[in-house]
Amino acid sequence: MWASTENSQIRTNMEYVVSELGKCQDKIGTGYLSAFPSSWFDRLENLRPVWAPYYTIHKIMAGLFDQYRITGNQSPLEMAIKMANYFKARIDKVIANNTISWWENILNNEFGGMNEVVYNIYSITNDSAHLQMAHLFDKPVLMGPLAVGADELSELHADRKSG
Repeated sequence: MWASTENSQIRTNMEYVVSELGKCQDKIGTGYLSAFPSSWFDRLENLRPVWAPYYTIHKIMAGLFDQYRITGNQSPLEMAIKMANYFKARIDKVIANNTISWWENILNNEFGGMNEVVYNIYSITNDSAHLQMAHLFDKPVLMGPLAVGADELSELHADRKSG
């Protein structure tokens, strides 16, 4: 809304929200930021039922990235980078302790646009870890056919969780 109106109160409110979220992230101390406990990811990584934690994380990270993109404020970008680094470490641990196939099973749970937001972060950082992380959210069962020009998506719902 600020980008359309340039209303100074909206900008002030945006900066306040980012500042307060930053305090929460700093207090946690790991880069994690969410309204739900990180234990939800423990459940997900053990293939136990859980709602859609990466979907929510995508929304937080995308909002932070948009705040940076629209306002030029570095703070939300730094917060999104901390989140990316936190989740990259989690994903690396899952793959090291299990297999890449295990990770691909985790992707059967809704994960929103995690690949997009991490590709966006990579476009700023040029950090190869961010590029690798973004690729890990490119679900092979969906992306593979596209890579060879096959349209196998036309019959799938936009929020389809598995192939």
